[in-house]
Amino acid sequence: MTAARLVIGVDPGGTVGIATLTYGDGVLLRNEVLQCSPGLLLPILELLTTTNLACLLAVERFVVGPRAARSSTPAAGRVTRGLISDILREYKACASAVVLKERAAAVVKPWATDTRLAAAGLLDPTKGMPHARDAVRHALYAAVHDSGIPDPLSRKGQ
Repeated sequence: MTAARLVIGVDPGGTVGIATLTYGDGVLLRNEVLQCSPGLLLPILELLTTTNLACLLAVERFVVGPRAARSSTPAAGRVTRGLISDILREYKACASAVVLKERAAAVVKPWATDTRLAAAGLLDPTKGMPHARDAVRHALYAAVHDSGIPDPLSRKGQ
């Protein structure tokens, strides 16, 4: 029996998506999703990461490109970059028990499809919450690629 592990996915931006996946023995025990304002991100992460569980924090990396240039306002990009910078400062530079992974959406989204989220039972909880859904994508990607959780579409994951 392996210890429980908490995987947190974060989609930073003007509306922040946060997803938590708690695994024990490679099985999803619990999942929670939420969307919040940028000012609540760090306090929520602080609460989530002060558990006794091993913690993996998967954050979407901001990539400047054509899509970012088309975003609603330049301020949205500044907010996103600021949030990512705050997370990196808080969790990368300290001797925290939190393992931090930062990946571009272009890496995560092609793998963490709606089909894969549905197979993991993670699609319905994010209905109507697109930012929480993107956070779930990052959390599931990290759970499988960094924590050895079986891919929900693999024979072992079904």
